[in-house]
Amino acid sequence: MTRSSTIDDSNTVVNSDSQVLRNFRPPTHPILKSAFQALCVIAVSRPSLEHWGNTRNQEWKEHVAVMINRFQNSNVTAGLVLATTALFMTSNPPVLGLMAFDTRASYVFAMMAFSAALLSVISGAAVVIIYETSVTHKDMERLRDMSPHQIICLLFWLAHPSLCLAAATCFLFVCK
Repeated sequence: MTRSSTIDDSNTVVNSDSQVLRNFRPPTHPILKSAFQALCVIAVSRPSLEHWGNTRNQEWKEHVAVMINRFQNSNVTAGLVLATTALFMTSNPPVLGLMAFDTRASYVFAMMAFSAALLSVISGAAVVIIYETSVTHKDMERLRDMSPHQIICLLFWLAHPSLCLAAATCFLFVCK
């Protein structure tokens, strides 16, 4: 791994990891770069993967704690969306003119919201369990040798609960 240090305008040392991941270089095309940054923000709450460079420091441990807390909160929220969607599918609307969610289209969107929320809960629980047990330093060292496709799949897997929750929430809003 090549690591260089430069001094920025405020006279602080800035480490730039040119190759935190040995087999993966972030995209340079503007659109792909933006998409990759968005995926990183959704998956690991950072705009890049440079924080994977040093997994022995306190900042890494704090980041792991924040990520696990975020996944757990996401699971609770997905559970609430799941319960709300189940309520909409099994009850009659209280005011027909205001909340007519007994149409076929509403049931389709409610089923899509239910499915997405269920996927979010299941994948979120798996992410919490696996993430909590596999972020030790030796496991993170193995990540550095992953292929680019494996890195992208890992990021999508980490982002999957959040993406499913967002989809479930959107479907629930459409399900009027």
